[in-house]
Amino acid sequence: MLKNNTVLKILSLLIAIFLWFYVMGEVNPTITKTISNIPVQLLNEDTLEQRGLAVQGDSEFVVSIEVQGKRAELNSMEKSEFKATADLFGYKEGENEVPVTVEVPDNITLKAIKNPKIKVTLEELVSVYKTVTVDFTGKTESGTEPGSVTVSPEEIEVKGAKSSVDSVRTVKAEIDASKITDEEKSFNVEPQAVDKNGDLVSGVSLSAKTVQVGAVLYYTKTVPLKVEVKGSVPEEYQVTDMSVPEKISIRGPKAALDEITSISADPVDISGVTASTTLEIQPKLPEGIEVADSSANIGVTIKIKGLDTKTVALPTQNSRIRNLGDGLNAYVNTAEVEVTVTGSEALLKDISADDFTLFIDLKDLKEGNHAVAVKVTSDKKFNSLEIKPQQVEVTIKGQE
Repeated sequence: MLKNNTVLKILSLLIAIFLWFYVMGEVNPTITKTISNIPVQLLNEDTLEQRGLAVQGDSEFVVSIEVQGKRAELNSMEKSEFKATADLFGYKEGENEVPVTVEVPDNITLKAIKNPKIKVTLEELVSVYKTVTVDFTGKTESGTEPGSVTVSPEEIEVKGAKSSVDSVRTVKAEIDASKITDEEKSFNVEPQAVDKNGDLVSGVSLSAKTVQVGAVLYYTKTVPLKVEVKGSVPEEYQVTDMSVPEKISIRGPKAALDEITSISADPVDISGVTASTTLEIQPKLPEGIEVADSSANIGVTIKIKGLDTKTVALPTQNSRIRNLGDGLNAYVNTAEVEVTVTGSEALLKDISADDFTLFIDLKDLKEGNHAVAVKVTSDKKFNSLEIKPQQVEVTIKGQE
């Protein structure tokens, strides 16, 4: 009986050992697996700054690797257990192919790096200061909006690769408008660099992690606006349309707004304007009163165009001769002159020689050939008028 028990124990041990080897070899086999999108850490970026360089773009690079190991271990591993690096030391401005090094856990074998080099573009490192603008999101009660807005610091240094810094339009501080009350509050806000479309610009650093924004909830009111437009555009241009706002929206404490019935502005001078534009209006606001958001860009809109020019040939045979001496005849030898006029398109559209009269003054001239000044008049009101030639040849003879 004892002998049989011993045999059974040995047999059980052998079966257990066999099963262990089976499980380890067959159920948890060695496999090869691809791990994708492993972040690449850039080394020695600080040395780039010392040389006046920076990485173009957001500096986010990834690689894929092929590794070998036990299936259970590989399946349980996190991507963060694989470390990929690329050393930027010594590289120059421009596009560079930088080798990637990957470290794997001890029980895993690295078979291959599928993209062993990453393309890193290095640019000139630049910095600029940008004004911090406050962007209020959400809504306030009707007839109210945030006012008395203060920002500290007012400007922030933006540093990075030249192409990235150049794309930054402003640094934005975003605040939920619903949190603004009629008692002034301060908010600590994380600034963000944005482009002309309001999208975030990556790959740049800001000199301040937070900015302090102060604001209070103001009431709004629309009142008449009094603004004088003075001056005139240069004579070679004409005004085709001009829009002068008659009202302005303002904001401030309710008690102060109740006392305001109208707003005056500094005169707007259109002298020297040579292109269609909007001229900013400078309203004269009482202390504590601000221009509301809806009138933030209020201005005098003027549309102008250059005057048209037209040249007309005028036959001299129809010239009116003045002050010809008694017993004399005059003959104009110059067949025609040209008159060039400028004016509006509508004025010049149907202009012809019949709209002009030529005059030649022969006072005190005797027989012979003479160069005489010619003058032209018209009932039309042109901006300018020139005649060529300014003198014509006239022969004066005695009557036979």
